[in-house]
Amino acid sequence: MAKENKLLDIAVVLALFLFVIALTLLNLQIFKSGQYRALSEENCFKKEVVVSVRGNILSSDNVTIATSKRYFSLYGEVNEINMDAEAISNLSELIAIPPDSINRLIRVSKIYGERDVLLKSNLDISAVTFIEENGGLYQGLSIKSHPRRFYPFDYLYSHALGYVGNITQSEYEKYKQSGYSITDFIGKTGIEKYYEKYLKGKNGIKYLETDAFGKVIREIEKKNAVTKVNGENVYATLNHSMQSYIDTLMNDFESGCVILLDAKDGSVVSMYSKPSFDPNIFVYGVRRDMWEYLRRNPLSPFLNRCTDGVYPPGSTFKILTSLAGLHAGAVDSSTYFQECNGSIMISNKVFRCWSTHAELNLTEAFKQSCDVYFYQLGMKVGLDQLARYAYMSGFGDSLGMDILEESKGLVPDTKYLNKKYGRDGWGIGQTANLSIGQGDLLVTPMQMAAFILSLVNDGEKIIPHLVDSVVDMHHEALFIKKKKSAGKLLFSSEEIDYIKRCMFEAVNKENGTGTGAKSEICSMAGKTGTAENSLQEPHAWFVSFFPYDNPRAVCVIVLENSGHGGDIAAPMAKKIAEKYMEKK
Repeated sequence: MAKENKLLDIAVVLALFLFVIALTLLNLQIFKSGQYRALSEENCFKKEVVVSVRGNILSSDNVTIATSKRYFSLYGEVNEINMDAEAISNLSELIAIPPDSINRLIRVSKIYGERDVLLKSNLDISAVTFIEENGGLYQGLSIKSHPRRFYPFDYLYSHALGYVGNITQSEYEKYKQSGYSITDFIGKTGIEKYYEKYLKGKNGIKYLETDAFGKVIREIEKKNAVTKVNGENVYATLNHSMQSYIDTLMNDFESGCVILLDAKDGSVVSMYSKPSFDPNIFVYGVRRDMWEYLRRNPLSPFLNRCTDGVYPPGSTFKILTSLAGLHAGAVDSSTYFQECNGSIMISNKVFRCWSTHAELNLTEAFKQSCDVYFYQLGMKVGLDQLARYAYMSGFGDSLGMDILEESKGLVPDTKYLNKKYGRDGWGIGQTANLSIGQGDLLVTPMQMAAFILSLVNDGEKIIPHLVDSVVDMHHEALFIKKKKSAGKLLFSSEEIDYIKRCMFEAVNKENGTGTGAKSEICSMAGKTGTAENSLQEPHAWFVSFFPYDNPRAVCVIVLENSGHGGDIAAPMAKKIAEKYMEKK
């Protein structure tokens, strides 16, 4: 009996064992077959991102100023990289990246669920050859050829175009729903950033069949494969011939900027800022020492002086002060104030003029840029009235251009001065300084260019723009920039016409401060400015439009620490105008 019970127990255990096996097989082959089939496919099929080719950026004279080239890059398959400390160390030496950085890149890719991690861009051919010949030493690594940004003219367009760089974690979180990968590059500044959605295109996805060792056998078709879409071409308003010519004119100057606008629609013909930098260095990943040098350079090469640099405008602001005086009824063309003997006493303080001008009316005071006259005019108009006209003319706020690097500048009024100096800490002298473009007043060269542009368009405030159109692969325009207006100046047509005549006389008549810009080829109208700089030589300004009778362009020049605008900047403006008219 005991023997029979024992046999029964064995039979029950055996039956249970067989039942468990049958149940497991049923689960594996029926209920979880899809899951294991997917895992099996995962082992023999490799998903790979196909990077889209970024769209080109072309100048108005059809020169490619930003394009893409193919570079070799080293990738690691996150779950397959299997290297000991010695192998990591050897790889680190080969690709010149610290071991800690390699491990960090792998960790970050795991966090974001990326299968591949970009370890090194722009591999030199010796590294490519060594890795391919010694693949067994570096399991999970692969070399791919990808398009990367290339700027053919190095520093020439860096502030206008901007640059692209590796996408950051925060950028990835923002754009991953748009198909971006953690290994993508993205526009950081300038046109590259503002028009990112057109330039980027869309990455594709392809599937590769691999053997047991991970070696690719062939590409296979799968339903969830995605065809890449390359980026669109962006046509900038920038003229390569003029930008290159201005570059040669700036050879003798350490820092400054030049802006050239189309007088009809505000197209930016040239936007040149110096010093600059080579945006190509960001394509491969900028070296730390280079980054620190650029970042700490006291001349600020990353600063776009045209739109993001702020300066006291000096006597160029007398254009605004004159218009404010006319519109407020504080002056007319024949109004005389206390004569200029080289200085004037204001609140027990001597305010000097750059010369001695005797008694002048507004026309002569503007032509000869008499500070004493404008001190008196500004005080008659009043601080807050001057500030109001300045705000309404586009100063003290960003213009709203198609570039994100825009400073607002600063227009001081009573509220601002009370906050900065206290109610009893300032006086009428601040108004006098404001009237000649000094004191706390700060403007960007582009704001001044937009202001002159509004004068040649009878008071219409046209917003300058850098891009003309975006064109797809079928040569169809996806986007065409139209002239954009921000309203009208407060001043009448008669007031504006009078000031334009004053600007013409400042260049073309005897005793005018801008006679250095007088040209036999092109009739210029302009205003000089010499902006005081407490630490070094003054900044030389010249603002102009040409030709006088039928304006085609507006030009603004700022040469830092260079001296008087009439001596330094005006002759450069003449050369630019003659070159521009020669091209036309």
